Amino acid sequence: MALDKKYVVDIKGKQFVTYAGLLSFAHDIGLRSIETDLVRLEKTESGILALFSATVTSNDGNVFMGYGDATDKNVGKMIRPHLIRMAETRAKSRALRDFCNIDLCSVEELGGSDTDF
Repeated sequence: MALDKKYVVDIKGKQFVTYAGLLSFAHDIGLRSIETDLVRLEKTESGILALFSATVTSNDGNVFMGYGDATDKNVGKMIRPHLIRMAETRAKSRALRDFCNIDLCSVEELGGSDTDF
């Protein structure tokens, strides 16, 4: 079984996987659960920081963890009002990439301005 290529996107000549693709593939290969935890939410000198952890468990009991952060500086302006959700999605993406053995970075993990890609 392999990741469906419709979930791989090319941005400036580099390939990235989408969160939707990771989740779909994870269901195909035996995802039991995804749990998230808000590790930190704080106002810093440069803005808001949201940090999540995600734990993915497979049907056979293997566990994979990932962390994801979002700040005013590492998301585009359209995502800034949604920092908490983006941090959670990034954490889940990282844990799912390990579970699925996918070495492509996810699109959702990319940071920067809306015009960076």
